[in-house]
Amino acid sequence: MMKVIGFDNQKKFLIKNYLNNKLPHSIILSGDKGIGKKTFIIDFFGSIFNELFDNNNLKQHLNLIKNNTHPNIKYISNLVDKKTNKTKSQITIDQIRQLNSFLNETSVYENISKFLIIDNADSLNVSASNSLLKNLEEPKKNTYFFLIVHKLSYLLPTIRSRCLKLRFNKHDFNTFKLIITKQLNIVNENEILFLYDLSNGSPGIAINIYDEELVGFYDQILFFFHQNKIYHADQINFSKKISLYDDEKFKIFLFVLKNILINIIKIKVNINFNYNTNNKYDKKLTNISSYISKNSLFNKFEYLIKNENDLFTYNLDKNLFMLNFFSK
Repeated sequence: MMKVIGFDNQKKFLIKNYLNNKLPHSIILSGDKGIGKKTFIIDFFGSIFNELFDNNNLKQHLNLIKNNTHPNIKYISNLVDKKTNKTKSQITIDQIRQLNSFLNETSVYENISKFLIIDNADSLNVSASNSLLKNLEEPKKNTYFFLIVHKLSYLLPTIRSRCLKLRFNKHDFNTFKLIITKQLNIVNENEILFLYDLSNGSPGIAINIYDEELVGFYDQILFFFHQNKIYHADQINFSKKISLYDDEKFKIFLFVLKNILINIIKIKVNINFNYNTNNKYDKKLTNISSYISKNSLFNKFEYLIKNENDLFTYNLDKNLFMLNFFSK
């Protein structure tokens, strides 16, 4: 089972309060996508089971957790549409209703708490949110809810008010480097630094960027910014290609795009950008910043922020979305 790196204070807090029967029944884990929140909570289960069982029993429980088959742990996230093979944008009320069966079942491990993980809880639709709220208002004894969210504001205020909130901030570079070098075959410091900036310190995003070869689009995006033309043939072809991504991969692409914009804006307004003269990517960003206006940068960034959620909620045209972005 993967061991989490970092977030020691959050882990110590949860373990101490759980073992002392002081842990709140509902906890929100918020932070950027790919920062390691799900890995953290799975590692937390392993840690508390380590405190509760001897080696023989512990191995059995850890294997069940690893295979996502532990009878005392229920995991819910966005389902995959069988017809389109795409991840659905919302968690539905039917999924939340399944929790009631889980909560009412008698487990073979009655002496262990029941844990419910709702990943991407900020994608709960309204009906699902209201159904979940009933469980949070009247939690069953020895039951704990963990809501993993990327955008805390997307949760209903009534849900937020009933949960303890734990914040997971971006990793510092040394921690990020330690995680990445374990997961990827990268030893070049500048390449790791580039991934750190592009992923905003999120190892999960960085691994996906590297695996999906999204790094290869970096130069192309900068070329479009430098070109500063509307509906150029290259932009049209690029938009068509990107529009074929499924929602999850497209979200990663948009994450990368936003961080490129943020870094160029930082250079443009001369704030909080750690320029590395030996990093070819930093040189390119600095060069681009002299060709594109602040208004264009802010308009592009504002467009992404305002329209990204609607794009996935209403299954809008990704190709048109990108062409509109380039026109700003």
